[in-house]
Amino acid sequence: MPAQPQVFIANRSVTVTVNPAFSLLNNYLMQNIPIQTLCGGKGACGRCRFRVIEGAPHLSPVRPAEIARLGETRIAEGWRLSCQSHALRDLTIELPGLHEEFGP
Repeated sequence: MPAQPQVFIANRSVTVTVNPAFSLLNNYLMQNIPIQTLCGGKGACGRCRFRVIEGAPHLSPVRPAEIARLGETRIAEGWRLSCQSHALRDLTIELPGLHEEFGP
């Protein structure tokens, strides 16, 4: 069986082994990694966003819910929604602080 992907959360110095069958949000919740979410993984609130530092091609393709919530500019800057993303191989990300606000 191939090794499961590793997600290194750089600004928290934490490495999480994830199951690609589940979204990053669900992987974090199953492993008690603190992350914000209000919409329960529907891609509506944007609170579970993260910025890819390294390994963007190792994520599932951008989904329409991400484009609607984040916009093309933020996506081009490396932002994604963990509720809409699956890690297919290793990557390095940054999570916003738990109390950071997300503007329109």
